Amino acid sequence: MYKYIPVNYDESLVSLACSVLKHFGAPYTHCTLEEFDKLLAKGYKNVVVMLFDGMGTAILEKHKRVAPFLIEHNIRRISSVFPPTTTAATTSIETGLTPCEHGWLGWALYFKEVDKNVCLFTNTEFGKDEIAADYPVAKTAIPFDNLETKIRKTGKQAYFVSKHAGITTDSVQTTCNIVRELCEKEGEKYIYCYWNQPDHDMHDFGTTHASVTEQIRLINDEVETLCKDLKDTLVIVTADHGLIDAEWKSLCDYPEIADCLERVPSIESRAMSIFVKKGRGTEFEKAFNAAFGKDYILLSHDEVLECNLFGDGKPNARFEDFVGDYVAIATGKTCINPFAPDEEPFIGMHAGASEDETFVPFIAIET
Repeated sequence: MYKYIPVNYDESLVSLACSVLKHFGAPYTHCTLEEFDKLLAKGYKNVVVMLFDGMGTAILEKHKRVAPFLIEHNIRRISSVFPPTTTAATTSIETGLTPCEHGWLGWALYFKEVDKNVCLFTNTEFGKDEIAADYPVAKTAIPFDNLETKIRKTGKQAYFVSKHAGITTDSVQTTCNIVRELCEKEGEKYIYCYWNQPDHDMHDFGTTHASVTEQIRLINDEVETLCKDLKDTLVIVTADHGLIDAEWKSLCDYPEIADCLERVPSIESRAMSIFVKKGRGTEFEKAFNAAFGKDYILLSHDEVLECNLFGDGKPNARFEDFVGDYVAIATGKTCINPFAPDEEPFIGMHAGASEDETFVPFIAIET
């Protein structure tokens, strides 16, 4: 049994991003991370932030035998965001904004203009392989400026390295090679790198599988070699979230709940935005808590807003559209599959409010 861990946004990925913005003279609106500020004050020519998807604090600890370099330089743990999932967390570290502010709350959101749950990264309808619209729905409705854009506006250099955007990469090795080349350029610069492992393998095989161990060993070894080659560079290694090994239950097996719903839940399986048919709220609450009360916390729309679940700051104009009548937050191992029971669910999952999902490392290497 896990327990609910609230996000401390003052010591989170948002804070990390705001430290970067502060250092490069760009506007920021949240607390900075004190340990990062002290390191940045040393005036390194290159500031590199490397985010490895899913390599949360608990995951790193499980595989510490193959990650001695990362463990040695791990200063502390910090919070991800809520929900601790790639869509929300990477957008926060890329903007310095909370999920409430940027609006990219999770894998899929309900957009009333197309009357569909849309997967933000793929622009497909949630649960289907069909394109949701003939235009990029999320990028149109909830656009944002990333750190690269904000820093370049100050006249400084900034680069984004990832599999799908910016300077593209296809491996950890290639990512490190790109960082080497960029660090050799003249002038101060910020380099942000994203790589999709070990998250990818944990989804398929679970958090302790040998392939996950190998991915973390590879990350440890490549980052260590990179840091030995660099000069006058501060390298930060972190993650967007951790994962747990899930126990799945299908919503189809709970008709008393499913019949109350206006549409398929959105955001994430472990952080569900739930829209309920008019007049069925009390009935839904009773049925949901009877079935899942031990593993999920059910908050009303108003309670979500009151507790700043998705962070503080000025809410995105579309934020309240995405928050349903209720938000169900997973605190145990249970994951709710909103689709047919024969769907093949992932083994490793995230986006719930457990400690293993919420905390990520703040690893710092000075070269």
